[in-house]
Amino acid sequence: MATQSRDIDDDTEDDAPAPFEVEASDLDETTHAECLVLYRDSEDNIRFSKGLQWKTLGGTLAIFAILGVAGINSDHRESYLKTLIVISWAISAGAIYAISILQSWQNTEREKLRRIVGEFSNLFRMVYRIKSRTEANIHRYILLAFMVITMLIGNYVLATILTPLFDK
Repeated sequence: MATQSRDIDDDTEDDAPAPFEVEASDLDETTHAECLVLYRDSEDNIRFSKGLQWKTLGGTLAIFAILGVAGINSDHRESYLKTLIVISWAISAGAIYAISILQSWQNTEREKLRRIVGEFSNLFRMVYRIKSRTEANIHRYILLAFMVITMLIGNYVLATILTPLFDK
């Protein structure tokens, strides 16, 4: 097969984009190395913070399970079961606060990344900005909302399980 297929977008050679010319950063070697260290550190901090958020969610749900087992295996006194429910709500509030603080930390690290990226080559900036900031924020906050809603649902399920056991 001697003929090659052409993409639909390649109708004429005149439509071809101009060749991309890479422009190196204006940073000296030492400053460039410092920026790379700061960039890696910020990326690592974001990954660490995301991991802590998921561990906080998992730990909170595990505590809810333990509180549920403690309530089911108790003598079903109403005051004891209500105390377990109040404890679960307090734990939820603390966990939601913690994941919100971790989200704020990630935003601070992302701002550092944006400033560092501005100092690198035009190729680095172009690749870094492939995913739009708005799209990334939407994804981040959907996950944050999922975590919060999951905790609240876990709390609701625990209360629903324990409430019918009052004084049985």
